[in-house]
Amino acid sequence: MKLGHKRPLKESDLYQVQEEDVSQTLGDAMQRKWNEEIERSKKAGRKPKYYKALLRCFGVQYARVGILAAIEECVLRVVQPLLLGGLIRYYDNRYVVSLTSGIMQPICLGGLIRYFNKEEGYTVIDGWLFSVGVVMGSVLYVFTHHPYFFRVQRSGMQLRVSSCALLYRKALRLSKTALGETTIGQMVNLLSNDVNRFDTSCIFLHYLWIGPLQTLIVVVILWYEIGPSCLAGIFLLILFVPFQSWLGKVFSRLRLATAHLTDDRVRIMNEIVNAMRVIKMYAWEKPFTELVELSRKSEIGVIMKTNYFRAINMSVFFTSSKVIVFLCLLTFILTGNILTAEKVFVTISLINNVRLVMTLFFPFGIAMGSEMLVSCDRLEDFLQMEEREETNSVQRSNLRPKPRDCSLTVTGLTAKWSSATEENTLTNVSCSVKAGELLAVIGPVGAGKGSLLNAILGELPAKSGSIKLQGKIAYASQEPWVFSGTVRQNIVFGQPYHEKKYNEVLRVCALETDLDQFPNRDLTTVGERGMSLSGGQKARVNLARAVYCDADIYLLDDPLSAVDTHVGRHLFDSCIMQHLQHKVRILVTHQLQFLKSASQILVLREGHMEAIGSYHQLVNSGMDFASMLSESQEEVKIPTVLRNTSRGGTVINGAIPKVKLLQDLELASSPPSQFSGRVRNDSISSLHDSVEAENIMTISGAHTTNSSYSVCDDSLPTSPRSPKQHLVGKGDDAEEENDKGQTGSEMRSHGTVKNKVYMQYLRAGSGWCVIIILIILNVLTQILFSGTDYWLSYWTNGEQLRARLAVNMSTGSNGTNYSYTDTPVPEGYLDTVTNVYIYTGMTIGLFVLSMGRTVLFFVVCMASSRQLHNKMFRTVIRVPIQFFDLHPVGQMLNRFTKDLGQIDEMLPITVFDVISIFLHFIGIIGVISYINVWVLLPTVLLGGIFISLRRFYLSTARDVKRLEGITRSPVFSHLSASLQGLTTIRAFQVQQSFIQDFDHHQDLHSSAWFLFLSTTRWFGICLDWISCIYIAVVTFGFMGMKDALGGDIGLAISSAMLLSGMFQWGVRQSAEVENQMTSVERVLEYSSLESEAPLETDKDKTPRADWPERGVITFGDVSLRYNKDDPPVLKNLNFSIKRKEKVGIVGRTGAGKSSLLTSLFRLTEPMGTITIDDININQLGLHDVRKNISIIPQDPTLFSGTMRKNLDPFTQYTDDQLWRALEEVQLKEAICDLEGGLEARISEGGSNLSVGQRQLVCLARAILRHNRILVLDEATANVDPRTDGLIQQTIRSKFQECTVLTIAHRLHTIMDSDRVMVLNAGSLHEFDEPHILLNKENSMFHSLVQQTGRGASEMLHQIAKKAYHERHKDDAPSSTTERQDNVEGDCEKRDNAGDCERRDDTEGDGETRIHKPVT
Repeated sequence: MKLGHKRPLKESDLYQVQEEDVSQTLGDAMQRKWNEEIERSKKAGRKPKYYKALLRCFGVQYARVGILAAIEECVLRVVQPLLLGGLIRYYDNRYVVSLTSGIMQPICLGGLIRYFNKEEGYTVIDGWLFSVGVVMGSVLYVFTHHPYFFRVQRSGMQLRVSSCALLYRKALRLSKTALGETTIGQMVNLLSNDVNRFDTSCIFLHYLWIGPLQTLIVVVILWYEIGPSCLAGIFLLILFVPFQSWLGKVFSRLRLATAHLTDDRVRIMNEIVNAMRVIKMYAWEKPFTELVELSRKSEIGVIMKTNYFRAINMSVFFTSSKVIVFLCLLTFILTGNILTAEKVFVTISLINNVRLVMTLFFPFGIAMGSEMLVSCDRLEDFLQMEEREETNSVQRSNLRPKPRDCSLTVTGLTAKWSSATEENTLTNVSCSVKAGELLAVIGPVGAGKGSLLNAILGELPAKSGSIKLQGKIAYASQEPWVFSGTVRQNIVFGQPYHEKKYNEVLRVCALETDLDQFPNRDLTTVGERGMSLSGGQKARVNLARAVYCDADIYLLDDPLSAVDTHVGRHLFDSCIMQHLQHKVRILVTHQLQFLKSASQILVLREGHMEAIGSYHQLVNSGMDFASMLSESQEEVKIPTVLRNTSRGGTVINGAIPKVKLLQDLELASSPPSQFSGRVRNDSISSLHDSVEAENIMTISGAHTTNSSYSVCDDSLPTSPRSPKQHLVGKGDDAEEENDKGQTGSEMRSHGTVKNKVYMQYLRAGSGWCVIIILIILNVLTQILFSGTDYWLSYWTNGEQLRARLAVNMSTGSNGTNYSYTDTPVPEGYLDTVTNVYIYTGMTIGLFVLSMGRTVLFFVVCMASSRQLHNKMFRTVIRVPIQFFDLHPVGQMLNRFTKDLGQIDEMLPITVFDVISIFLHFIGIIGVISYINVWVLLPTVLLGGIFISLRRFYLSTARDVKRLEGITRSPVFSHLSASLQGLTTIRAFQVQQSFIQDFDHHQDLHSSAWFLFLSTTRWFGICLDWISCIYIAVVTFGFMGMKDALGGDIGLAISSAMLLSGMFQWGVRQSAEVENQMTSVERVLEYSSLESEAPLETDKDKTPRADWPERGVITFGDVSLRYNKDDPPVLKNLNFSIKRKEKVGIVGRTGAGKSSLLTSLFRLTEPMGTITIDDININQLGLHDVRKNISIIPQDPTLFSGTMRKNLDPFTQYTDDQLWRALEEVQLKEAICDLEGGLEARISEGGSNLSVGQRQLVCLARAILRHNRILVLDEATANVDPRTDGLIQQTIRSKFQECTVLTIAHRLHTIMDSDRVMVLNAGSLHEFDEPHILLNKENSMFHSLVQQTGRGASEMLHQIAKKAYHERHKDDAPSSTTERQDNVEGDCEKRDNAGDCERRDDTEGDGETRIHKPVT
């Protein structure tokens, strides 16, 4: 507490977690009990119940706390009645542990009132004893209440931690089918919201049995005090029980509905955050905003229903004591009894006590218990989901064999992912691989290559056949998986670190040069999902992880597709063929140039074995590899469309003949003369198909511009994007926590929550008019509430004076007896009937006003919550893309889950509490001041001490609460990352290591939570001790007043007792409001992030409706920085692209290719000018720019929902247009086979479609938009040659009239481009026709082509030459030769002098543009 008062607390200040709270211990214990419950349920033939496992694990410990409290109360009640009365005060508005303290304390109060009424038999000593009894009740409360609640809340924490540990262990065992049925968002919701029910439910469950027992005791005592009249009020009290039970069921239903809706919203948010780059490039912000807001509206609707019922419940609680006391006293009067102060205030005290339990804690126990059971049901459903089956078909050796004895044998394997599907994924597949052998697996998209590896790993359950493994397995996935940690941690992956072995792995995986560029080499933190690494770097880290494992059997799922050609050759030769030469290797690949080196080749098609054998065996058998991969089963007529450039051209259609793989590879290795002679008789189409079959022309693996370097010595890498965290927000208290080598530090504020945060919260939900009405309703309600208390005291005093008067009149009337009814009403008082009417009217008015203000308050809070969410989402979806690269998904989801959950459900209740307590405090002070003005002195003193203590407490409590929120985020992030890399984790059998990491994250959070509980309880204890002193001063102070009426004394002392108890709770709740307001603050932080440029163009600058009609793109002095302090990644680019021109963009990794597209789409605002059809796009709205440029990204992104929504989120196109687009990309048949057609459900991330099919969906999107400009961002990097060919064919036919920019991953895709742009280190190095650049031996483009190998290089030369001559065939031969010679001469001069200016004729206006020197 002292440390937190001096300076802000940090994670390093947290204590080590307590032994009994350790996540691993609790998780293991819970796992054992859950397994036992499963066994019991199987024997009993029922469904396993999670709550039963919880009871067996923690039931005794939890019951011990409640039973011990009850035993103490009952024993003390018998032995020492006065001390028993001090077990707990009846006037605490929240927590009643004791059954008897609230009973004995009113009895002490009754005796004190009788003393002040000067009844016979009561002396001063009796008065002091009763006063001591009242004070001791408060003192003993401190020793029972706080220890009980601390233990109960700690038990709730242990339930939560054990459940989270159990959920994570289950998640690591889920089958692929089960993963398809759930989402990461749903699992995050289970960990964030559902298990949190244990924290709150444990507090109130004991009142389910304490309440009825206490009610029985109160009935007995009230019967003694006021006779059968008590039954009227008690009967109404008992009626609350079925009412609350009904409310509990309603809350359960609404909680379940809310949970499902929250799941959907979190799932949508998870998809949006992960796909934000694609959403921005497609200009889909608006439909996704509408989708999220619609989901949020449905969620808020259900929460609002919950709040309506909660408002009824709270209003009933607020007024129930008045109504019950009114019925008891009315019945007491109507049966002819005389009202006295003793009976009134003893009745009020006892009714208040039992009412507190039966109308607040008892229903809370029912509601929270019901919600906990709903959460248990959801946990049960998750825990019973299908697990990965280690089927009998996978036979593993118990002992690791000698290296030479290792092998893998698959015999007659038939398998399918789901029993619901009719077709098998794999059918009768057999193969055998021994140590030292390499099995290459090839086939078109959907052939079952990845499924075969999954079956070997045990992920795909086998229907028949067997898999025999002799040795340890290592696996490199097709989509590289990198988790948040250092590069070394990603490679070593839990294995012991051996420096020599580690360095050798870095060498063979071509990572040494990359590490030299990182700020901390291999100790650099790569961020979530490896955001600071390029695609090629992630692929090599992924491969290095498998190689370092030193396994016996290596399953490599196309690890070479995402890397440069020369890097791919290095990886294949140095790593796969040399470093792993004695291992069992299975390589899935689309790159056919490596097949000659394979021991065996397995050809798959549609899950069947097409063939298996060595390379020569298959060639001799007539196996047509290239044709199979590029054309499937039928010969495809692919039109070769020669683009209409500025020089004109014609369209030539030609059939592509089948070319045998043997011919291709012989061509690749034959002398140039043979090659050229062979090619001369073929069309460009044949050449194109041949190189497509090679599938080796990959020159870049980068899809980001972060920090990616080639392994070549002559590469000139650009400066990497700074891995430091940058805060984009503009909040006053926001802090940038930038640790070197780390990304995504949690945004965190310091100091008190500013007043403007409270105002923003209120104003978000309503205007000033509504706020004023709400204030007036609250004030009127409190006036009536305090008025009923005062009126009851006034009424009681009048009745007591009237009774005294009747006695005096009877005594002084010479034997005449005057009845109570015959006695006149004392002056200044009203008769009984009038009092009854007034009290009735005040009680009814109190209920109506209470209901009105509560409902209006919750309506305002829900409106505020809805507005805060919508504003935060609209801001987040508009922030620059760097924000998503720097911040982990878990951090962002934390604000949309936990923080919004607090704002939705917890904050309104707590704020309402504070407002009610504050008004009640003002009302009570007014009542007490009216009776004894001197009580104000200790009240003011107490208030000053409270405020000082609160200030001291809050300085630490705020930081503890914020640390609790920050340490919670890694728990969710770790779950998300683990599920993304689940196959890799299980393949390496490192589940235990990841479980330990998860337990560590939980322990850190538990440490912060334990500190939060401890500081809160310490604060409560301090306040209660001060309250005890206050009660003693007030109670003993009245001992000196001799002339006070019993009604006034009863009202004053009971109010004083209520005031101190209520006030200390109010101070604690006000602190809790500030803690919970940090959630509002965190949401507002994300609502004030720096935004991109406007989406819409100003009216005076809006381009024509048909813009761009030509598609001419011009860059003028364009530079790009990702951060202000970083060096530019693009440097003074100057070039112009003509209409309909097809431009290839090449360059080594990190050259700036993707940054060029980032500038074009303005994902990051560039410096300089970019014009499209002579309009500066920097002056346009982002949507006007992005909607008019089509993009086919490298990583195809699909969203859960229907196929229609994935193609057409704006509902702009007809069904015919959608089907036509699918037909043009050859997906119509596949979509028709799905249930629902266009309405078929797409799984999260499009996981129910293959990578190739997802890429074709992206192509269909581009066809639908039909823009004049198309960008391909390495769109064919991860697909097989057939899909690659289909995409290229579609682009040549459908986008013939468009300007096309292609970032090349396979050189054959851009060799027949009109021009090629070569980037190097962010600068434009070369920009000319491919053939011209290839004729310059010193050009960078020439060196890139040469790196593909001699044969492939010759083939690419021929493609470029043919395309060049086709483009210029209408020119006179002399002019063509002259132009070529001139261009080559100019290029030589440019190389020598470096200051040559190039003139290009710009299509459309015929003007000649002068370009700055290209250096």
